[in-house]
Amino acid sequence: MKESANRPRAWRAAWGMLLCAATGLAGAAPFDLDPGYGAQGRVTFSTGQPDGQIGRSVVQADGKLVVTGARPTQVDNQPGAELFARRFNADGSVDAGFGTNGESRFSVRGRDAINMITLDANGRIVLAVSAQEPCTNIPFGGCFNSAGQVAPLVSAVVRLRTDGALDATLGGKGYTEATDFYGGYAVAVQPDGKLLLLGTTGVARARIFNWNLARFNPDGTRDPGFNGGQSVASRCDAFGFAVLVQPDGGIVVGGDDGVFYADSAVNSGFCIERLFPDGSHDTAFNQGQLRTNFGINVSLLSMAVLPGGKLLAVGRGIQTHDTLPLATYDSGFIAARYFANGLLDSSYGNGGKWFVPVADYHGYVDFTFARDGGFFAAGYEYPVPPAGSAQQYRPTLLKVTADGQPDATFGTGGIARGPFGPDRPVGFLRDIEDRWYLISATTLPDLNAGALIERYKGERPESVPVIEFYNVNLKHYFITASAAEAAGIDAGAAGPGWQRTGGDFRAWQPVAAGTLNGVPQLARTLCRFYGTPGQGPNSHFYTIDMPECDFVRQDPGWTFENYAFYAYPPLATPTGNACPGGLSPVYRVYNNRYAQNDSNHRYTTSNTTYLQMQQQGWTGEGVVFCAAAP
Repeated sequence: MKESANRPRAWRAAWGMLLCAATGLAGAAPFDLDPGYGAQGRVTFSTGQPDGQIGRSVVQADGKLVVTGARPTQVDNQPGAELFARRFNADGSVDAGFGTNGESRFSVRGRDAINMITLDANGRIVLAVSAQEPCTNIPFGGCFNSAGQVAPLVSAVVRLRTDGALDATLGGKGYTEATDFYGGYAVAVQPDGKLLLLGTTGVARARIFNWNLARFNPDGTRDPGFNGGQSVASRCDAFGFAVLVQPDGGIVVGGDDGVFYADSAVNSGFCIERLFPDGSHDTAFNQGQLRTNFGINVSLLSMAVLPGGKLLAVGRGIQTHDTLPLATYDSGFIAARYFANGLLDSSYGNGGKWFVPVADYHGYVDFTFARDGGFFAAGYEYPVPPAGSAQQYRPTLLKVTADGQPDATFGTGGIARGPFGPDRPVGFLRDIEDRWYLISATTLPDLNAGALIERYKGERPESVPVIEFYNVNLKHYFITASAAEAAGIDAGAAGPGWQRTGGDFRAWQPVAAGTLNGVPQLARTLCRFYGTPGQGPNSHFYTIDMPECDFVRQDPGWTFENYAFYAYPPLATPTGNACPGGLSPVYRVYNNRYAQNDSNHRYTTSNTTYLQMQQQGWTGEGVVFCAAAP
């Protein structure tokens, strides 16, 4: 907020304000592609190798998408694998400022795989990696390197700078290793920048596994404040797939109970454990071992902390029917919800858990939250192909309500199915505008492996125009997202001199008054003020900055009217405020007439208009919020 001599002032229509009218949304079908992305909603890229692999993906705060993978290499005549990360702009074009021509290439030990990706508070890319020297597999004998020795498997955490280069502040080389366990299946970043790396120990042939968790300081050294610098092992003898940090600093790890492989008849549940920040087991968390039995074969693959501290666990389930002469299967999604103390939330699903079968053969991809408090889970069907035919996959989406029931308004019985094709889904995530990305492994016409990135409209709400008016007598600008208010001004209800400028941008309004329906999850409301009659100017002022809003509320020269519409707060950068990719920056200029009690601001998405107004003596105040894309 400026000093008092420069406080923002704005105009009010003397006839009074019309409240914002509710605006309905045009609904999108589950697999409706977003034509503003790539080529009609699709982007593809090649790994350059027939055996290349596509791994995990993440959407950055600026709307850019990072997709990871690996491609085969040869080192000293031994098979290896080089890692890569590719970044795409919000419109699907390659981000040439990332790595080399949009791709960063790197290795840990030379035969590596990326299992998880996340971002830290500084926007750096953090990866959980399984690492091994290049080696040749010998059946039942191990993998031998060029020196004829068994190449050990280790876990590693890799950190990339925002430009794609390895961040040498981590371990001096961009990564650090945990050599006391292998896998590198999951990573979490604490608010203080410390890194949690999850892996496993065990005997694969006996199918007995045990998760291990290590914590590293931001520089890559082991944290002595976490179990004396040593890794912590599961008390459940569980294979860990997910780790998260709770708001109070507690650490939650989840995995399959006792025996890996969801197809195993003995793996009928999973186990979740909670650690204190120092790595010790929280025995008050359901006696320290939260075991949930589903009665079918399950794998816990994702976890999240919900508002209020509840825990959500999501994954895959397989129910086997011993039908002669061959067994049949029902496979699909499973989930369970717990209170913060580890007890099942009996109000959720069927006594705290549920299983929704989708197909005979069904794989799990990931889940993302819905705007109504439920979530969408993505997977794929893969029926046994006829002899001589290639495997086909069909993407599936399950919509679950906030109380754990299939949403009957979505698809058929809560399940939507896409078309069959050769592309196998490997990633599902949403961006800040509530659109969905489905990333699939594909084979390109040149027979090289690659990725198919599809962006769907998802839950992105339809935006409404924010209409700009100019008064030729007052020389004031005014904006409104209310069609009724705009019509009133057109009819002269605000007095003479008002006319539309033809300039507008797009924002959001709730479908129903007082609700967030029809509003993107991360959008915020703009406070709308009018100069108090007899004290302030005959003008309006808008701000998305809540501290600024609170400051203006305390000024007797201003009257708070309502929350005008929804937009996104800008991102702070070293060169000033900016907007995430796909959003339009809204600039604010000020007429500097505070001393005359005639202050007015103009809001525009046109950089040309912004510069022209400054040439006319108005003060440029930069990007103040982010509007919807045109």
